[in-house]
Amino acid sequence: MIIELPKENHAIVRPLFETYRRARAIIFPALDQGRGTVVSNSLETPTVACLHLAPINAVAGDSSSPDAKEIIRSIEPMQAVFTPDSSWAQIIKEEWGERLGVLQRIKLSPKLLDINHLKHLKSQLPPGYTLESMDLETIKKLDKRKSMYILNFFGSSEDFYKMGLAFCIKFKGKVVSIASTYTPFTDMFEVEIDTFDEQHRRKGLATVASAALLVYALEHGITPHWDAENQASLHLALKLGYVEPDYWDAYYLKAQ
Repeated sequence: MIIELPKENHAIVRPLFETYRRARAIIFPALDQGRGTVVSNSLETPTVACLHLAPINAVAGDSSSPDAKEIIRSIEPMQAVFTPDSSWAQIIKEEWGERLGVLQRIKLSPKLLDINHLKHLKSQLPPGYTLESMDLETIKKLDKRKSMYILNFFGSSEDFYKMGLAFCIKFKGKVVSIASTYTPFTDMFEVEIDTFDEQHRRKGLATVASAALLVYALEHGITPHWDAENQASLHLALKLGYVEPDYWDAYYLKAQ
């Protein structure tokens, strides 16, 4: 039987997720901070679990347990599902059949990031633009329809300011590019990049904003993780100094 764990008990399932090589910067800060919803097959000795952070799910534990299939069946359509290994992926494929959707991701390693290289990239801001650490008033003015992760993972502008980290580039006082933490973080975070207007793209703004965020992270002992969803994001990561692209799949249940 699958039950929802009280937030104070989320840490009990943490060992089940240790086999994850990807998405760790999303999963472990959430578990450590008691964010999201965790379901499992036991309050005392769990063997399977699922962390739900709308719109993301991460499953873990003994995939051979009958409870593993029950967890997969409980996941709502159109939500991403992360798996730690091929055995969990196989269960998802069997359970969802023709309704299976695949999201290809590319994880990169931050192990060779060089702060001097990043500082050089940070300095390459085109004329007419300004680089700033985002304050609360700037965050409040963002169009949250274009930055849905703020509502999904932080809930409000105030919480994003308290629990997140962001650098932005402005043009004539308007935010045109952002590099930020994707979710609340601890000693590691996942990078989120947005450049909002076509006229401001292909000018290196995402590079500058990203470099500023990464410099801050390295100077403060925080590990910045990068998980690309397309080739443009991959190329930017490589330019910044990330290495070892690792292609992997997340899944979702297609709507009927």
